[in-house]
Formats: sequence, C-alpha cells, structure tokens
Amino acid sequence: MSGREQYEMHKDYIRSNGLDKVINFQENIDYKDSAFDAVSGKLKIPFPPKTDDLVRLHKLIRHRRPFTVLEFGLGYSTVIMADALEKNQKEWENLHKKPDIRNRFMFQLFVVDASSEWIQNVKDRFPAHLLSRVHFQHSNVEIGTFNGQLCHYYKNLPDVIAEFIYLDGPSPKDVQGSINGLSFNCDERTVMSGDLLLMESTFLPGTFILVDGRINNARFLQRNFTRNYDVKYDKEGDITTFELLEERLGRYNLLGSDFF
Repeated sequence: MSGREQYEMHKDYIRSNGLDKVINFQENIDYKDSAFDAVSGKLKIPFPPKTDDLVRLHKLIRHRRPFTVLEFGLGYSTVIMADALEKNQKEWENLHKKPDIRNRFMFQLFVVDASSEWIQNVKDRFPAHLLSRVHFQHSNVEIGTFNGQLCHYYKNLPDVIAEFIYLDGPSPKDVQGSINGLSFNCDERTVMSGDLLLMESTFLPGTFILVDGRINNARFLQRNFTRNYDVKYDKEGDITTFELLEERLGRYNLLGSDFF
C-alpha cells in the first residue's frame, strides 16, 4: 500500500486526534526528505516512516494506557508515542479518584539509541510541547551472548520499569565487536537484541512488547523468554507482540489499563 493510500485510510483518526499538528503526514506520503527518516548503516537504505505503523502505535498507547514507555531506536514513533502519553495523562488527571501507583516516571517515554548525532537530529525537530516527557539516552551497542547464542546488548540502558516496550533498534552496523570472528557487520546477519532477556525477570505482569519487523529477533526472544506470554505475529503489519500473562503483583503495581 502506498504512502498516500495509508494516509487516506487513517486520515480521520489522524485529524480527530490532532496528529497532523505534531507530524506532517503530507510529507510522509511520498517518503522523501523526511526529517526523522533513519538509514541502515553502510547500506544506506532508507527506512521510511509509515502511516500504518504510526497510527497503530498511537492507538496501542491510548488503549493500553501505560505509565512508562521504553523505546529502542527513535524517530517519528517517538513523537507519536509522546503525543499518546500526553493525551493519556490529561485523562488521568481528570479521574475523580486515583489509586496509589509505585512509579516515579508517570507518562514518560525513555528512548535509547546508538547514535548521538541521530538523537540530536530528532531532538532539534521535536515538537516543543512534547519534549519534556521524553528522555533521550545514548548508548554503545556491543556483541555478546545469551545461553551461548550470539546476540548484542546496549551498554547503558534507562533504569526504568516500562509497561510498554517498542523494539525498533539498533541497526546491525551499530553493534561493536566480534566473537570468534563473528560480527554484526556481516550484511546477511540479522539484529539479535538480548536486552529484553536481561530485563525479563523484572517485567511487571501485563507488560506489552512490540517488535517492529526483526522476525528473527522476535523468534529468538520467544524461544528464550521464561515467563508466560501471549505472542502474536501480524504478517501484514510485519510486527510481533508479546503480552505477559500473570496476576498483578499487588495494588501498587497496577497498570493504567487496569483502571482507566
């Protein structure tokens, strides 16, 4: 489906939610010279923003009502999720009675990326009214293993517990190092993030993970996660989702979707 067709299909949602005021979707129609476009390392292949993906993300954040979001990689998706969090916070503030929640980062978005230049590029073009709820963090990415399997890890992750995680980074070319001669500078080798496996033991029940593309990585996570997830693969959208199905830990560890 072309960019114009995607826009036409979602334009009612975009306009009714004011998303055209934070992103120039008309610019995205032909996917040329977009301010937040990313590029795949030495291959120089643009990864254009897609209206389908952006609207899906916005709807998910609005529906699931997470208090804290973590994003690997950044771009248009960062703007969209920040906007959804802002709208959620306004609804939260209008609640007559709010439960006590053990969370220092209410309605905040944490993003980590391997390129300080790319982070600055996004920050320079970010809507000013949304910037205060986004925390940008630079981190190198290094090759490693998980249970003897080749993968890679960000070396400096945001120290948060997020109920919604969006995995769309890094680029293979950002991964430093090699093991036994193997590296992610090999063009045919897919990304293999192990960060969520490191974090899994502290996920809150109900945690929702969206893996954008990266099918091999999603299957790697599914094979190695040890807790009970509802896993869905959307072939048309090329996404995999994980939802952690466990009883809540207690009244201070609830999610936004539990009560508003």
